[in-house]
Amino acid sequence: MAKPLIQLALDSLDFDKTLELASQAAPYVDIIEIGTPCIKFNGLELVKEIKRRFPDKLLLVDLKTMDAGEYEASPFYEAGADICTVLGTSGISTIKGVINAAKKYNAEVQVDLINVEDKASCAEEAVAAGAQIIGIHTGIDAQAAGQTPFADLQDLLRLGLNTRVSVAGGIKPETVRDVVEAGVDIIVVGGAITGAPSPVNAARKIQRLVNSKGTHREFVVDKISDVLYATDDSYDRKLTNMLDQARRIFVSGAGRSGLIGRFFAMRLMHSGYDTSVVGEIVTPSIKQGDLLIIISGSGETEQLVAFTKRAREIGAKIVLISAKSESTIGDMADAVFRVGSPEQYGKVVGMPMGTVFELSTLAFLEATISHVIHEKGIPEEEMRSRHANLE
Repeated sequence: MAKPLIQLALDSLDFDKTLELASQAAPYVDIIEIGTPCIKFNGLELVKEIKRRFPDKLLLVDLKTMDAGEYEASPFYEAGADICTVLGTSGISTIKGVINAAKKYNAEVQVDLINVEDKASCAEEAVAAGAQIIGIHTGIDAQAAGQTPFADLQDLLRLGLNTRVSVAGGIKPETVRDVVEAGVDIIVVGGAITGAPSPVNAARKIQRLVNSKGTHREFVVDKISDVLYATDDSYDRKLTNMLDQARRIFVSGAGRSGLIGRFFAMRLMHSGYDTSVVGEIVTPSIKQGDLLIIISGSGETEQLVAFTKRAREIGAKIVLISAKSESTIGDMADAVFRVGSPEQYGKVVGMPMGTVFELSTLAFLEATISHVIHEKGIPEEEMRSRHANLE
């Protein structure tokens, strides 16, 4: 079975944003689609510019033509479109008109079966007329109502038509492999790339999933990367400012989060901060002017709640690093740094319990240390001189 092509659907009305998204994802996709809202708003000029910038990519213009097929499609083929779409509901005469326009420019036609009731008959008639691609498409409104393209896709594939099949409608990393294994020729991905915190990473991930199932190592790295891209970039600076304003720093966490806290405390010590880990027998008492950093995914761990209450009573500043914006500890904290976004912490097979938060927080805190080192110009030799030498 041949590897499916990946099609990037661009639906932004913004001309420059569309070009920027195309630039970020282009290395990982085969077809660039100018979506219907985008082409209506930006017109032929965008077609010409995308073709100029990405001559090695197929360019699909999602006209969704409903009438005057040849007349409407011709200017877009002339401007550089490799594929134009026509609605199956338009009727065979309109479909044939777009096919005629495509032939003049050595281009192709995709018939979109969105809202077609008898999809099998429409697809068979369109292929007989010369359409090269049949598109199974669940529109945005239908997606919002909970519909997916997968049932229609299976029905179409069972026809065994001598044509390529494209599928679109809410496809995301979790469903890409299902689509690949179904045997489609073109996989259309829109929001899963364009709406991602990092379109580059999202496109790369989709490509990897299409090419293979990927390794467990790649899966973990992708997940942590997604979480970090969804984390506020200003946190490094804000946390560094709080560290600098504190007289002394205390770090606490429970379980694996406690281990992450220890890693961070060690690097803070190496960077020249007066740092202690809560719970060690040599840890001094916290005072007003000190900073307590709590690492807790839930913000609800009973022991850490007690530590926070006590530190607040004394007058110390409190920072919570968490997976949640609101929690019992967060309500008492002077600042809450949420790592990632809530939807990224659902059940993740292969990364049980708090693994996603813990590894993401480790990377986030290591990045904060990197920020400190660069901002203060701390040479590694100086940090090494503070490292334990009784070991």
